[in-house]
Amino acid sequence: MTSIVALDLETTGLDPQKDTILEIGAVRFNGHRIEDEFSMLVNPRRPIPAFISQLTHITDDMVRNAPRLNDVLPELDAFVGDAPIVGHNVRFDLSFLQREGLFYNNDSLDTYELAAVLLPTASRYNLGALAQSMGIMPGDAHRALADARMTQALLLRLYDKAMELPLELVAELVRLGEPLDWGANWVFQHVLRARAQQPISARRAAGSGLEGPLFEGGEDLLAAPLSPNDTLTKLNVDEVAALLEYGGPFARYFPGYEQRSQQVEMLRGVTEALSEGYHLMVEAGTGTGKSFAYLTPAALWAVQNNTRVVISTNTINLQEQLIKKDIPDLRAALGIDLRAVVLKGRGNYLCPRKLSLLRQRGPENADELRVLAKVLVWLGEGGTGDRGEINLNGPAERDIWARLSAEDEGCKMEVCIKRTGGNCPFYRVRQAAQAAHLLVVNHALLLADVATGSLVLPEYDFLIVDEAHHLESAITGALSFKISQGDFDRMLRELGGSSSGLLGRYLTLIHAVAPPSEIAAQTQIVSRATDLAYRLDNLTRNFFYSVDQFLADQREGRPVGIYAHQERILPATRSQPAWTEVEMAWDVTQETIKLLLNLLENINQTIGDMADQISDELEDLQGNLGNLYRRMNEAETNLSALVLKPESDRIYWAEINPNGNRLSLQVAPLMVGPMMEKYLWHQKSSMILTSATLTTNGEFDYLRSRLNADEANELTVGSPFDYETSALVYVANDIPEPSDVNGHQRAVESGIIRMAKATGGRMLVLFTSYAQLKRTAQVITGPLAEAGIEVYEQGDGASANTLLENFREATSAVLLGTRSFWEGVDIPGEALSALVIVKLPFDVPSDPIIAARSETFDDPFHEYSLPEAILRFRQGFGRLIRTQSDRGVVAILDRRVISKPYGRMFLESLPECTVRSGSIADLPRAAAQWLNK
Repeated sequence: MTSIVALDLETTGLDPQKDTILEIGAVRFNGHRIEDEFSMLVNPRRPIPAFISQLTHITDDMVRNAPRLNDVLPELDAFVGDAPIVGHNVRFDLSFLQREGLFYNNDSLDTYELAAVLLPTASRYNLGALAQSMGIMPGDAHRALADARMTQALLLRLYDKAMELPLELVAELVRLGEPLDWGANWVFQHVLRARAQQPISARRAAGSGLEGPLFEGGEDLLAAPLSPNDTLTKLNVDEVAALLEYGGPFARYFPGYEQRSQQVEMLRGVTEALSEGYHLMVEAGTGTGKSFAYLTPAALWAVQNNTRVVISTNTINLQEQLIKKDIPDLRAALGIDLRAVVLKGRGNYLCPRKLSLLRQRGPENADELRVLAKVLVWLGEGGTGDRGEINLNGPAERDIWARLSAEDEGCKMEVCIKRTGGNCPFYRVRQAAQAAHLLVVNHALLLADVATGSLVLPEYDFLIVDEAHHLESAITGALSFKISQGDFDRMLRELGGSSSGLLGRYLTLIHAVAPPSEIAAQTQIVSRATDLAYRLDNLTRNFFYSVDQFLADQREGRPVGIYAHQERILPATRSQPAWTEVEMAWDVTQETIKLLLNLLENINQTIGDMADQISDELEDLQGNLGNLYRRMNEAETNLSALVLKPESDRIYWAEINPNGNRLSLQVAPLMVGPMMEKYLWHQKSSMILTSATLTTNGEFDYLRSRLNADEANELTVGSPFDYETSALVYVANDIPEPSDVNGHQRAVESGIIRMAKATGGRMLVLFTSYAQLKRTAQVITGPLAEAGIEVYEQGDGASANTLLENFREATSAVLLGTRSFWEGVDIPGEALSALVIVKLPFDVPSDPIIAARSETFDDPFHEYSLPEAILRFRQGFGRLIRTQSDRGVVAILDRRVISKPYGRMFLESLPECTVRSGSIADLPRAAAQWLNK
């Protein structure tokens, strides 16, 4: 290597045109040898925003006597000279310095770009997380010199990793990167030069082959599809239940096996439902072992009858547990020939033909090159073609993956095998699914299959839905629509024009296959499409601006605030005079979209007419144009309904995100029960819903009404845990009610600090509001740090899994979480000994979906809001006691559970615990005494 300078800035904000530099840190190095360092605070000549001070710990006092930027820059310029500059997201740092006239001609290296390629499966790509994952000692977080040192160390680690890549791949990345301004080019060029003396095998024609084991073979397509027996043989309930007895196969297979009567009861219920062909809802308390209670009869039923049982989950974690642990254990314990597979939507699988074509034509921009390089490295390391294995960071990367995926409905397995010599990952898993006894899917795919008329999943008659309390929200999400100006921008960039994007590629490709007259005709069509796309770009901006102005009028000048501003689009909305401007803007926009769609249809038809001479690239282009047509048509249909012709069973609203003031327009279904009834309850022989929380106040009535589950039997199975001796529920009876915002907040902060000190941390605090979480974190972090207790907060940049891992490993910590942490958190043992519920988890009544559905009830609070809150409350409570030996305290800092008539329903929904009511001042002592028993 040559001398390089690692550079990092701390700034007053993210906009180089408005914000300024607070601190500069730089490290000049050559390989592992540090040549010099530069560190300087800068007087920004303005107050430092509070959140920046909190992030960097740089205060106004620290910079008051620091030199001004103009006095620092000459020294920095001399320090850097003409050396290459490396940074993490280096363009951000350079944008501030280039505004001052520095470093326009220096080579730049970006460790983010390198890490995104060389570490395709990393969970996060921020500097601290990457340094931690690569064993680099962290310095002071968000201080310039410490971050520059970390960047230098990270570059060296990544350089070493790049040196281990196959030489052919390095050469390909250098060749593809030459025409592009890409922050990883410099490193790959130097790696190639460093390895120039190594022999390189003859490079195959670009795109003719693929890296990694995924695409090897192509002949063996696994077992033959299942063919169900003509007559289904019922299971013997007693024989199946006997498998769980002491001395049975489970007891012999699992060390320390414990028979649970609740698990046996649930297994019997599931076995009967499958054999007798009826529907069943099963609530099974924590610790029941419900996975084996439904997997065992499902597996035996499927194998005995050569049929298929679909198992649907809400979370990836449960899918992974089922397919990687529970089902293999079941197969081994019972010694049966059981085939099982996880099936995801088409867009989750890489298309080898599309990957080959992208390598052949070369990426058009740095984003495309990053994703291509990431995928090639991933495949070379044994990637399976499932996008869940890699980190696609941001909408641009996800859009590029979509163009590389098997999302195109016209994609055929035969084409992939013929033209790439390898199996398509999607069709390989589809073939495996046809032969599988157990097919594991998520709720979204289950509902996508329903919505498309059963075109997604193989035929099935038996369905088990785990995490069934999520079914309504999952269906709602699967059938919802959302679009922003950014989405239109991406579609139009993808479409391009006469010399770019899909239209530009189309003109280039037809020159090789079409006669001159057809080329001339298509050139005219592309020219018209280009004009329409340019016009549509302006019209959509004007349309979204008109909606934005309408919303501003509705707010009467009030700012958006820290929350997303949501405004339902109701009949009354459309009758307002100001809405006329929105309608007029949409009229011309809609007309242009329809004209453009007609031209795209014409182009696709032209490609179809050339079937006998169509090339691989034209076929790929046709698929991409088809997908773009579908998305644009979906936008036109939904926006027309939102603006002009609403459907009575849909909810329409506009939303402004305060982060960047981004406007989106959204549509969701009003009710999902009728769809469930028509396509699942009435179509399937047996459908079983299960969860730890299906009842409210001991009844299934609420969920039954939401899902139209009138025909389903019901079964409640308690938990084997002794909650009375393991769990203390402490209700603070003197805390101000949440309606007293400031009083309640002060009491929450004080109570959490004192309780955390009494319990030594080991505490999860559940909030219903992210804003309240942030306010609380700001107050409690300092006092708890002085006591040696770390505070982890949701939303500070770390993923939920990373937060949970850090919390588990910490000796003394408090974890603050909002909605997603009310369930799915599984931390057994002393690592989680205290749970704080700050408020009862009622939905925000102004949320458009909540508000619209509330209107369908005579008594929306008691019939809708209250049952929803109880279900979530029960989920939150379930985070604490995860095993038979767990012991813990649940503190409820919302006295409405004792002050309001409905409050008792929350407490009565819990298992038989030890419940105490007392002052918040006595809470720490009571918690410590309980845990130390």
